[in-house]
Amino acid sequence: MSSPTLVLFRKECRVALRSTATWCVFAACASLVGTFFGFALREAAGGPATLPEIFCMPLALAAPLPAAFFTMGLFARERHNGTLETLLTAPVSDAQTVLAKFSAACLLSLVSLALCLPVFHAYLRFAAPPPPWDARSLAAGCGAVAAATVLWTALGTLFSLLCRHESAAGAATLIAGLGLSLPVSGSIELPADSALEPWSLVAFS
Repeated sequence: MSSPTLVLFRKECRVALRSTATWCVFAACASLVGTFFGFALREAAGGPATLPEIFCMPLALAAPLPAAFFTMGLFARERHNGTLETLLTAPVSDAQTVLAKFSAACLLSLVSLALCLPVFHAYLRFAAPPPPWDARSLAAGCGAVAAATVLWTALGTLFSLLCRHESAAGAATLIAGLGLSLPVSGSIELPADSALEPWSLVAFS
């Protein structure tokens, strides 16, 4: 990124990280993934399953939440506050402005999902007995979720540009993201050699 883009990117990240709402979204996303993960574990108990896949599907379902939150105010809030014209007439091109805001929202959305990974680690630590799993499978699933999150963030940025109010932009992003997350979460394919034998989840059964 060029220097003006980087400056704006850092500013967006600093403002977001100073907000209590941002940390509430981080916590809400982790709680949501943990809840979905628990349900998925109960459904898969005693049957053939791939543990990373069971974790990555709830992660994909939760991804639209941070994407909607971090993008809804990118431009809609500026338009609502009457500062959008000032922003677009600053000595930064429109493309640099959009790139910086999109990159900041994308990074924060990915961070919120990365903070959900301790849920997986906690299960492996306290499950009795710990089921077998493959690190390559987890990396493949998380990569698919990250790619989907970038897509949701791009959609959220577009909705923020089109909508006059940030609530409308957030709702549109959340609805579109959830609608697209269902087929995405169901199409996550992991390496064939990572398929596991049937295992029983004693800790959750």
